[in-house]
Amino acid sequence: MSAFDGTQGFDTATDTATDTETGGDEGGGLSGFVPEGYLLVWEDDFEGPEIDSENWVVASLRDPLSGDLVPGAVGDHLLNYHYAGYITEEDSFIEEGALVLRNQKRSYQGQSPVGSFDYTSGWVMSMHRIFFNKGYVEVRAQFPSGDKVWPALWLISEELQWCPEWDMWEYFGFRDDLESPYDNMGTHLCYDAWPDQKWKSNFLSSFDLLYDCEAWHLYGFEWTETEARWFLDGALVHTVSASSLGANQDLWPDEDMYIVLNNGQRSASPDENTLWPNALKIDFIRLYQKGNSDSGAL
Repeated sequence: MSAFDGTQGFDTATDTATDTETGGDEGGGLSGFVPEGYLLVWEDDFEGPEIDSENWVVASLRDPLSGDLVPGAVGDHLLNYHYAGYITEEDSFIEEGALVLRNQKRSYQGQSPVGSFDYTSGWVMSMHRIFFNKGYVEVRAQFPSGDKVWPALWLISEELQWCPEWDMWEYFGFRDDLESPYDNMGTHLCYDAWPDQKWKSNFLSSFDLLYDCEAWHLYGFEWTETEARWFLDGALVHTVSASSLGANQDLWPDEDMYIVLNNGQRSASPDENTLWPNALKIDFIRLYQKGNSDSGAL
């Protein structure tokens, strides 16, 4: 894949990105914060009318070209039974210049896996299409709220193993194992391969109360050789370092990973205050890498 020509200037005095003539806001939506030294290498603005199949596998956990399945998936349309919703094409679409990943509460008969479901949801992934080893990802998104919802923006290894996994932004409408009021935005790292996987977990508690899930925000995630940083509307909200893994720091992710964007419903969560249907909406997603990096999006 050829790199885009657009770049964004960076004002080191204010830690905010400034548009240049070549970069500007050509991707659509708002121009966001981009750390110093990064160049735009790929973007999807979801201008439609359909989801671009050169970028995304739509509504399936199986790549139709290679036949590869997301590791651990129990079927083509369900990752595992922690999820209550069956993934469908009709819940994964473009509308008014945004990717819409819809949750519905309805009876549905699934075929892969076979079974009856009370919910359906939307999913796209970039397996074998867009993948990268380190960089900065920026997503302008609008999350749903409610106790049942479980949407996420995350990364999985191209090597078809689990882990590693970066949970760039994973929203739980309800987690009763965490402090009240239970809604939390997760920013996690899973490292070491299953069944020996380990977690560096972090939660931004009371996320809907403090930030308003259903407002548009810029969600940024930076992954380098030594640390990862999470930015919300340009503000740093979490950092994890390779050194924090201690004796396991050699397990810091250093491989190509692809993108998953999905809505969902958590089986263990109640359904008492969620409005149906609801949606995770993506205005754009942009991938930046260091100007002297040897790796790039494919």
